[in-house]
Amino acid sequence: MENKAFLKVGRLNKTFGLKGHIRAFIEPQIISRLKKLNVLLLLSKNAHLPYFIDEADINESGHCMFHFEEVPDKTSADLLIGKDIYIDPIILKKIKPYQSLADFIGFKITDEQLGYLGDLENVTELPNHDVGHFNHKGKEILFPWNAEVIRKINKKEKNIEVLLPAGLLEIYLGS
Repeated sequence: MENKAFLKVGRLNKTFGLKGHIRAFIEPQIISRLKKLNVLLLLSKNAHLPYFIDEADINESGHCMFHFEEVPDKTSADLLIGKDIYIDPIILKKIKPYQSLADFIGFKITDEQLGYLGDLENVTELPNHDVGHFNHKGKEILFPWNAEVIRKINKKEKNIEVLLPAGLLEIYLGS
């Protein structure tokens, strides 16, 4: 196949059994977005060659097992071990923006009373509550990500309006 913008998603790891089955790993975030996987592309001599899948066992953790129509036995499968797996991005489901907390990383954090504090650098999702992270005056500040603190998220302006709990900044800044 011609060399267009294919997406590298994993690698063929090792053979399994004598009938040409191959164990592979595909990035878990890609697996959840796959519509239907009928063909994988393997890079060989600067060309992406299609391998048609006749059996697939795909686990959401990324561990997979494939059998290709063109691979009748273990000897043929051994030749493919270590090859990177590519797909055409067309077979991926579209991602709706702002579906996870990580989509807000990079937004400006503005407190109702204190003004601009910094940019959201990370959000840690914990079982009972989530925690936002930003740097302010050289210190990493953690704050609860909940309805009492997060007042408004403006996606267009990429701004998060917050009302931090009283004394939270002072604890981190030592003032």
